[in-house]
Amino acid sequence: MELTEIPISRIMHREFEHVTPETPLAIVFEKFSERGRHDLIVLEEDGSFVGVIMLTDILGCINPQMGIHAGRRAAGLLCMLRGADQTAGDLVTRSHIAIPDDSTVADALAHMARDQRPYLVVVNGEGVAVGCIELSDIIAFLRKGGHL
Repeated sequence: MELTEIPISRIMHREFEHVTPETPLAIVFEKFSERGRHDLIVLEEDGSFVGVIMLTDILGCINPQMGIHAGRRAAGLLCMLRGADQTAGDLVTRSHIAIPDDSTVADALAHMARDQRPYLVVVNGEGVAVGCIELSDIIAFLRKGGHL
């Protein structure tokens, strides 16, 4: 089977950690204190995909100069001014890492390469997050299938 024929729904995870836009900054910091965490997916209560908070967005709250990497100097300053009133919704910046659920493995690999992201959030036609696919999932699938 060709990569252009394999639907990502066949290998994506249907369960993944996320927060809502209303999640307080203290909980966001707690999540980012977990070893190895580099990002956090943000979904509305109904599951609609909002975006992703990246580690650089968190750094912008600690030190506004570090937030420049995310292109959000003003957001870093606002974070310092608002302090504990900040929520996950105030920090979310990366909504472009979503891919439709009818995409193929080839589509996912092309999207990952273009945006230099090792995972994508899979959304249905209504924009609801239905899964997450990681590069490691694709590699494992291809190895098991004898493609690698």
